[in-house]
Amino acid sequence: MKKKKTKKRKRQIKPMAAPAKTPDHLLRQRKLIRSLASIIAVFAFLLYVQSINHQYTLDDHRVIDENTVTKTGIAGIPTILKTDYWYGSGRDELRGPIYRPIPLIIFAIVWEFFPNNPNIYHFINIFLHAVSGVILLLLFIKLLKRQNLVFPFVCALLFVTHPIHTEVVNNIKSLDEILCLLFGILSIGFFIEYSSSQSIKALVLGGASFFLTLLSKETGIAFLLIIPLTIFFFSDQFKKRIVSVAILLGAITGLWLIIRMIVFRDLPENVVTKTSELNNTLYATPDLVSRYATAFYILIRYIGLLIFPHPLTADYNFAQIKIQRLNDPGALLGIIFYFAMGIYSLVNFRKKRIVEFGTLFFLLSLAPVSNMFFLGGSSMAERFMYIPSLGFCIVLAYFLIKLTKTKNIKWQGNNLATFFSAHATLFLILLSVTILYSIKTFSRSKDWKDTLTIYSRDIQVSKNSATANELLGNSLVLQVAKSPNKQDRSDTFNLAKKYLKRALEIAPGFFDASSNLGYVYLVENKPDSAYQYLHEGSKNGVNDIQLNYYYGSALFLLRKYDSAIKVLNRVIQLNKKYEDAYLMLASSYLGKGDINGGLSCYSKLIAIYPNNPKAYYFAGGILRSQGDTLKAKEYMNKALSLGYNSR
Repeated sequence: MKKKKTKKRKRQIKPMAAPAKTPDHLLRQRKLIRSLASIIAVFAFLLYVQSINHQYTLDDHRVIDENTVTKTGIAGIPTILKTDYWYGSGRDELRGPIYRPIPLIIFAIVWEFFPNNPNIYHFINIFLHAVSGVILLLLFIKLLKRQNLVFPFVCALLFVTHPIHTEVVNNIKSLDEILCLLFGILSIGFFIEYSSSQSIKALVLGGASFFLTLLSKETGIAFLLIIPLTIFFFSDQFKKRIVSVAILLGAITGLWLIIRMIVFRDLPENVVTKTSELNNTLYATPDLVSRYATAFYILIRYIGLLIFPHPLTADYNFAQIKIQRLNDPGALLGIIFYFAMGIYSLVNFRKKRIVEFGTLFFLLSLAPVSNMFFLGGSSMAERFMYIPSLGFCIVLAYFLIKLTKTKNIKWQGNNLATFFSAHATLFLILLSVTILYSIKTFSRSKDWKDTLTIYSRDIQVSKNSATANELLGNSLVLQVAKSPNKQDRSDTFNLAKKYLKRALEIAPGFFDASSNLGYVYLVENKPDSAYQYLHEGSKNGVNDIQLNYYYGSALFLLRKYDSAIKVLNRVIQLNKKYEDAYLMLASSYLGKGDINGGLSCYSKLIAIYPNNPKAYYFAGGILRSQGDTLKAKEYMNKALSLGYNSR
């Protein structure tokens, strides 16, 4: 009787083990997923909604309102597809082997319909960040189909609220980071679907998403390894599918590399990526050992910011990060921690646990920006953590669930109330973390209101960065350069000079700081002081157009006409359409008594800019002195018709 009774009980229990198969239960599950997705999306959006009213900051100008290609709108897309990233910025020193057409295409399309509107661009960044959070939730639901919704929700919420993302979401230019992750996780989802269903559609969409990842930012190359890794960890059919997926990924990567080669073939020979110790401290290390020691120190700093994201700054450039020796505590801690993390992941690789996946995701996505395999454009940046931070959130979610002993039984709770109440301890801890993250994210986002605000805030953290001091000084100069209030301009100039001189103390060869100091002294009518800084800056800024123009101007004011002519001719050689350089060059020729030289400069300027009233007026004056009254009168009348006022 007992045996029969036992069998009977087993038969009664079996149908209750899979309630999710009933249509009503499936509907409740889908409703719960929609509710959780809505929480993620709304929370992520509201967290950054204040940023919609912010202005352009940092490199936003160079890719949007100062970019000649972006401002042509949709008509500029063909040019974007066949040129490097900084082509339209107008600054050759920025150009190099960087190809990111997708964000630039979006910038151009937005400009077509909403020209010069930073609010729309900010909205797009915030919206896509929120969308990424929702996609992450859905992706982990798919990957962890045998478990409930707790882990996907916790991980996605941690990701969208983490304060280290404030730079990416608030800086419009960092749309490349958002798109790189978004297309990357979409490609993972499609390839996982293909591995279980053999759907050709999923395979094609996965390949297309991976290609868009690469076209968004080069760091997307990490997904070349992350995608097969994900299939290995989460697909039952990984052995059959991983080879075909790997072949497709390899072919797409090859195509991407060929496109890059074709695009970069047209780069001028003298154009190279502007990388130096000013942007990447590792260029200043005395040897290879200290270079890697400093790199490991930076990597452990990333871990510190992920755990405790304060203080934050947009500038970790030279010499904010101290060059490390192998026996320095920070370097040793970084070496020990990362080697331990790598060994742990490899030893436990075949266990296929989510914690090992998160660790490997972090390491693989960090590799392209780690300065371990090659030196990048920056030594350290919070934006570099946008993708790797997902690995951190995976590990953090795992340990929060372990700490609270939360069960991952499938579909425990089919409405929001039971979902949260069934895991009350976990969600109380998550709420505390989320509140702390949100407070920091909200306050930090205020710093990104505009360029002057972010520089003014960040100098408090990055006091030892040459670029942070120079950029703040330059922003202060631009703020009041044309101000009618002489006292306000004088006070601001004095403050700007303080930061610009500090930049030169940190990096004596920093010619941008020398150029801006020279400009301030020229405006203050102190050519001797201007000459001092511009002459020194010209040694390193031989090809810097603005510095050399200021230098030529200072030489003219000091009546060193021959030297001024030499420098200004160099400026025109670098930029044949520089109007002010022609005017200053003409004045220099006239200063030394070379009237024909002056007239020649005005004539060249008129040929390039036929509507320049100053050129006509001064050329007319020379012609009148030479007795050509008819031509002189013609030029004078032309100058007046173009609005020239001799007063």
